[in-house]
Amino acid sequence: MNILYIHRTQAKGVEGVHIGEIVKAWRCLGHNVKILSPVGDQLVGDVGVSGAAAASIKHRFQRFVSGHMPEFLFELVELAYNFATIRQAKKVGAEATDFIFERYAIFAVAGAYLAKRWGRPFIVEVNYTSRSPLVRERSRLLKPLAKRADRYIFLRATALVAVSSYLKHHLVTEFGVPPERIFVVPNAADPDVFDISKVSRPAKLANIEGKIIGFVGGFYPWHGLELLLRAFRQIAQQVPSAKLMLVGDGPTLPAIRAQINQLGLEERVILPGKIAHQDLPGYIAMFHCGVMPDSNAYGSPMKIFEYMALGKPVIVPNYGPLLDVIDDGVEGRVFAARNVDQLANCMAMLLTDAAAHARMGVQARQKIVTKHNWRKNAEAILAMLPGSKK
Repeated sequence: MNILYIHRTQAKGVEGVHIGEIVKAWRCLGHNVKILSPVGDQLVGDVGVSGAAAASIKHRFQRFVSGHMPEFLFELVELAYNFATIRQAKKVGAEATDFIFERYAIFAVAGAYLAKRWGRPFIVEVNYTSRSPLVRERSRLLKPLAKRADRYIFLRATALVAVSSYLKHHLVTEFGVPPERIFVVPNAADPDVFDISKVSRPAKLANIEGKIIGFVGGFYPWHGLELLLRAFRQIAQQVPSAKLMLVGDGPTLPAIRAQINQLGLEERVILPGKIAHQDLPGYIAMFHCGVMPDSNAYGSPMKIFEYMALGKPVIVPNYGPLLDVIDDGVEGRVFAARNVDQLANCMAMLLTDAAAHARMGVQARQKIVTKHNWRKNAEAILAMLPGSKK
């Protein structure tokens, strides 16, 4: 099957991982995938492992422009990019395309237009909409147009892939999409890459001992690292062997360092810095359990799947997308969002109850192997096509 994959991202971070893993899975299943994107039809190295675009001068310029351009002008560029996508697609041609898959972006209507013109099935992956509370503040002037573009995309799609049940409900109630055309497919992990038997700890951390509570991700306010530090402080004396590892970097790092010092946790918190995705398994393998301190109502955090793939029980707040995947006491523990005391209690339980920890770790890994892996996700998307065997 010839698949045309359209996205308007720079293919970096978790976006790049997701794109690369789905492409890798489809290619492993024997399908031909052509990618149309601002960074071209390329993913660096082993597709689906790094998921990062080549850091050329052109790509660095694109990142600079997207980060510094006034919002209204940036949105005009987003609209204009549809013409570039259509022009690129004409070089591929309808005859070389069996179906179109697009990663949703605000104003990205090219896929819907091409699908209608070519008479091809059109599947859209939805991680948010123009009505979601996004980090990037959108201009008010073009908001009505953005909402109309959303309806154009969603109502013309053959099927929609929502990464959470919250988003499915959002698509039904806000845009009138028939629920039978929306399929909830959360994020995933590669159980062959995130396999505890195949990884070893980083040499620079070879001397670290103790039970490590771990976090991987960007240091941003919405990830709730300040909550995690406050909760860890509550259990630090109760479990002297416990340590906290925060893998990543970001704008709140100075505040996090200051809080660590203020709480007197300098000897208990490990900050390895930002780690390339292909190197993450070795760090997560050191964790006793993995934590998602805070999240949002619509997203599907990839890090929890990678914790689980390595057999680590997870601790997550009770947001809908996380409850889609985690059952309290089965693959890990669930706490009331932003409740520091409950977060501390969950950590203490997994640090002190060896039997429960072992059981949950096995069940977490099993869920990735049998359900939440990229091959299963890729197969699920293909099963949404008309005439496919369900």
